[in-house]
Amino acid sequence: MKQRLVSALLLASVSTFAYAQSNPFDMTGERPTNPPAAAPPAVTPPRAPTPAVPPVAPPATPQVSTPPVRPPVAPQPTYQQPAPAAPTPVQQPASNQATPQAPARPTAAAAVDDRKRFLLPFKSLSLSGETERKQWTIYLTPEQAQTATSLRIGYQNSIVVAPESSNLSVRINNTMLPPSPISSPDGEGSALMPIPPGTLQAGANVIAFAAQQRHRTDCTAQSTYDLWTDINPAETYINFGADVANRIQSIDDISATGLDASGVTTIIIVAPTLSNPAFSDQLLRLSQALALRTQMPNQNVVVTTEMPATQPPGTLTVVVGTTREIAPLAGELPPEALAAAYSGFEMDANRAYAPLLVTGPTPQAVQSAIDTLFTAMERPAGSVRSTLYTKAWHGPDTPLVMSDRRIAFSELGIQSSEFSGRRFQTDFMIGVPSDFFADAYGEATLLLDAAYSDEVLPGSQINIYVNGNIASTVPISNNGGGIFRHLPINLTLRHFVPGANAISMEAVLLTEADKACLPGATASETPRFALFDTSEFYMPNFALLGKKPDLAATSGVGQPYRADNSPVAISLDRADSESLSTAATLVSRLAMSAGHPIPVETVASASAVGDRDAIFVGTVSQMQQALLAQFNITPSSQVSWLGGQGANQNGDNTEVMFDDWRRKVNNGKWQGQISSFEEWMKRNFDISPDTLRFLPSAEESYSPPANVSFMLAQGLSPSGGGVWTMATAPNSSDLRTGMAAISEETRWRKVAGRVTTYDAATDTVQSIPVQQPRFYVTREFSLSNWRLIAANWLSTNVLSYSLAFVGFLCLLGVITTAMLRMMGRRK
Repeated sequence: MKQRLVSALLLASVSTFAYAQSNPFDMTGERPTNPPAAAPPAVTPPRAPTPAVPPVAPPATPQVSTPPVRPPVAPQPTYQQPAPAAPTPVQQPASNQATPQAPARPTAAAAVDDRKRFLLPFKSLSLSGETERKQWTIYLTPEQAQTATSLRIGYQNSIVVAPESSNLSVRINNTMLPPSPISSPDGEGSALMPIPPGTLQAGANVIAFAAQQRHRTDCTAQSTYDLWTDINPAETYINFGADVANRIQSIDDISATGLDASGVTTIIIVAPTLSNPAFSDQLLRLSQALALRTQMPNQNVVVTTEMPATQPPGTLTVVVGTTREIAPLAGELPPEALAAAYSGFEMDANRAYAPLLVTGPTPQAVQSAIDTLFTAMERPAGSVRSTLYTKAWHGPDTPLVMSDRRIAFSELGIQSSEFSGRRFQTDFMIGVPSDFFADAYGEATLLLDAAYSDEVLPGSQINIYVNGNIASTVPISNNGGGIFRHLPINLTLRHFVPGANAISMEAVLLTEADKACLPGATASETPRFALFDTSEFYMPNFALLGKKPDLAATSGVGQPYRADNSPVAISLDRADSESLSTAATLVSRLAMSAGHPIPVETVASASAVGDRDAIFVGTVSQMQQALLAQFNITPSSQVSWLGGQGANQNGDNTEVMFDDWRRKVNNGKWQGQISSFEEWMKRNFDISPDTLRFLPSAEESYSPPANVSFMLAQGLSPSGGGVWTMATAPNSSDLRTGMAAISEETRWRKVAGRVTTYDAATDTVQSIPVQQPRFYVTREFSLSNWRLIAANWLSTNVLSYSLAFVGFLCLLGVITTAMLRMMGRRK
């Protein structure tokens, strides 16, 4: 009996074990046996912390019968290139039956979170010092403005920031959100600020981030440089109550495309007939129109034949071609597109996003559809720019100063403010034209309206910086406080460049209380310094004379590529995705700098360019040696740059080699009598050997070092009538990625000289100056202008000025002697 009982128990346990192996243990016995990709946690709202999910609503709809809500995931990186092996859009299954392809659609949809919109138009944002404020403008669709719920900020601050007296604040359309204390030194923290209804609006919205920071223990002005709060772009975004963050339905809302987690806006142009050279002109025109509509500082244009499976944040997908060409990619087309030119957004049931369709039944209709987007961005003939567009990353727009002008701080976005700390700072932007020729003489003036209290000690000072270079320092030497009423502070113009120039002001304030710095004392709220928005920036008349080549003028205002000139010739080494993407990114960046679309015309070969303005895009190995010589690039670069085997990787420059050896000999202590004298003259009188030459030195051939991954060069056409610009790299991959990197705002402002190189490994931009520029007249004849031109040229060529001055004195002496003799005076 016992044996039969034991056998029965063993049989029951074996069967139970077998059942357990075929049916895993699951506490939710009602969960359908489908792949875990569509698990209920995927439909929770973004960032909402939930427990292990009791089955509340999901069991009623265990499978996706309608487009699923995309779960919050980490933001995707900047779009690089559609994978060639990407499948065609997956058809949604008609039933809930589990199949091997069922998870494909939810997985694709899960790559994008449509409930958050990234905010920062920067790769990184650091708010430093005791007070700093950054302001820019974002665009929203009507749906986004209506459904915005909160603003999330991811940040980390310095360990010396005192959380009890430091806070982070955000102002949207002049509405202050609840401030958040800065208290995350050990790791990245976050601040969640609710957005009141009605704060945001459809279209432009002005956003300002500000940080008020105090040191924990130190009260010196030097300690304020240790205060910082780094904002993480990937964790700073607006939360929406619906899936509207990445959905655009109207042409007017293209400016709401936004940016991704790294501050980059990507325009993907899908062109099935990409390899057709006759269509290249239209693709480049289309890319300019879209770039001018989005107006974002960091734009990357990708031209491809593949339709991306998803549309990451900050991405605008455009499908262009005839209706027959794009039908396999775009799916069902609207009836209007089958009859005439059509531009609009269309959602397909098999796709998670709506691309912009630019199409028509014929190539002529496609061109008309592009012209519809293109002509809306054109500037009327003869119109003159008064501002440079910068409000997408630094608001407001930068005023373009063409001549004698005063601009109040209130027009530059600076408000009257009081300050109780140790180092006050603010900044604004001033633009100058492409023919700005006053970098060696002359001064602008800051007319300062400010006040300081009797606490401020002598030794305090006000510093002014232009593009990061110190331009002027004004000491505060009076006791008992004071008021400045239009105090003139002169700023040298040597650091100004064509385009937008950043001018920063800081007031370093010393007090007896800061010297004592009693432990445990609370931060004083009594104002020490006040800046008034009636302060003005005054720019006098300056010399206007164009010079070429000049990459600074090209990057700053798009010179010499103008809308009223003949079409710019575009020469591509081949009409493939890499070359077209590079050319599209470059001309789009130039169009944004110029403020208008640039007429372009692709040519079959470099020899067909002639003597007009032109742009050459391609790998260095594909460039003709005669073309490289026109840019003063050594022909051997076609071999040495590719393999890194150049005889001199610092370039064929004897002076560079000499400097290298001077540093090597005796650990750099020996310099020689001539070298020591040169450095003494430079240090004490700002005179270098270049300023003591009668004529500029000859242009030396440049050979890019092996570490350079991308290069922009500019030269003249054979007869000197046109300006040629070349974008090149060792290989096609570096060509596209290098162009995308250098076109970002922070790097683009460093483009200057005749050659600008980019090193991807160290993220550095370097420029080679122009030794022998060719000057050309840009304005009508004016004696005053030519006097200023002469003043700037003589200030640059000190030796010529000295000899001319001595010669003038000798001539004056001879004339005086002759006149005295004619008058009969012998003694």
